[in-house]
Amino acid sequence: MSTEKTSQAFAHLLDQPEAEENVLVVDFDNLSAINAVLSNVSEWGCRLTSATIKDLYKTIGIKGLNADKLVKAQVTSVKGNDAAVVFVRNETAVTDKRRETRNSVKIPVKIADLEGITEISGTIVDAGNNGCRVKAQGLTALPDEVLLTMKKFNKPVVAEFAWRNETSAGLRLLWNRTLAKDDDEDVATDAFDLEA
Repeated sequence: MSTEKTSQAFAHLLDQPEAEENVLVVDFDNLSAINAVLSNVSEWGCRLTSATIKDLYKTIGIKGLNADKLVKAQVTSVKGNDAAVVFVRNETAVTDKRRETRNSVKIPVKIADLEGITEISGTIVDAGNNGCRVKAQGLTALPDEVLLTMKKFNKPVVAEFAWRNETSAGLRLLWNRTLAKDDDEDVATDAFDLEA
């Protein structure tokens, strides 16, 4: 979206830090919608305030009271009930839509269902603290939640598929998800901060 279109949608609030407007915010990543107060509008972005602001992930659309269309934007940070938002000026590649950076890696991995009945060998090809991309054959045969087993860890990591096809997949790492009562919930969340 161009700056010109963004300015038109919220022109009445532009460069007036105290001006506010109630808006509907739609999250395109998790398909949730919240009511928020839009303020501090500039050509490049704005602030959104809501008690449910943490329901937003990254790629959002903002609809003003009298608007016909959503203004596409991205959440850059969330603190308390406030989110800092930048207006999207043009479409970005899928790889740029992540909240975190990913490191190119080559880590052998076993991907299995939670019961350990079906197991596939593969390779993690990029990874970050909250997700990774794997290459393997037969990924569509696995359920939505899986266990990732790597030599570096003394226990498997629970993950869920964000997307997948027969030979590659994106996975969200569910660090807080445990399999047994005695599992340590403080698994090293920086485990994938590896240089290629």
